Amino acid sequence: MSVTTANPFLDRAEDHFVHGHLLGGWIVDYIDLEESLAVGSLAQEELAHASTFLTLAGMNEAGRDAFVFERPLEQWHPTQLVAQRLHTWPATVLRGLLLSQAAVVRSTLMASSEDTTVRDAAAVLAAEQHLHVLHWERWVRLLASHERTAAEFAGCAVEVLALGGDVFGVATGSGGVEGQESAHRDWTSRVAASLAATGVDAAALGEVPVARRPATERPELVEVLSEIRSIRAGADDGVRGLYR
Repeated sequence: MSVTTANPFLDRAEDHFVHGHLLGGWIVDYIDLEESLAVGSLAQEELAHASTFLTLAGMNEAGRDAFVFERPLEQWHPTQLVAQRLHTWPATVLRGLLLSQAAVVRSTLMASSEDTTVRDAAAVLAAEQHLHVLHWERWVRLLASHERTAAEFAGCAVEVLALGGDVFGVATGSGGVEGQESAHRDWTSRVAASLAATGVDAAALGEVPVARRPATERPELVEVLSEIRSIRAGADDGVRGLYR
């Protein structure tokens, strides 16, 4: 299967894959040891969900490998939420909440598919992403209610929500995907409910999704993808060779 073909599963795979990689940075730069281990588990599941979507898109193991390590950067269109590193814990929490709620919405749509493989994948995705939502909601409550973090949380919310308008968007020129506007509305409603007690207004996500931009227009995403692909670069050190 050509990875240039417009396919909604590919954007989803990109979001989960890059998010999992970014979460990995918090395994060693952690709030506490327990949370470090929890974030590691979340990151692992994000990568597994990325693999699931690539499989649903028709890719075998070799195809999934090529998708990550060989596909031209101009063909990557992940959401802006993962197009840059967020260097604070409150911002990371908010991003996790937005992405996990989006995954729950997508799993609901997938559950109505006539394809049993898609429905089975939706059941696993829904079960695990509902737990992700609960994890991030707990942190939202803690950060928004504590006097030492409430102001920082509110400030991060402005930054992070401004990045989320393209979560249900599609790449410019891809022709669009049926149901994206209703999915966007469902998602913003869920996010608003999660943030209701914090005073954060989810309206910044917009009423309709906006188009996704290619990685080549976002320097920090290029840096992140280059970092991911670095395992294939340089002399064989006994580790890199395992991934060739």
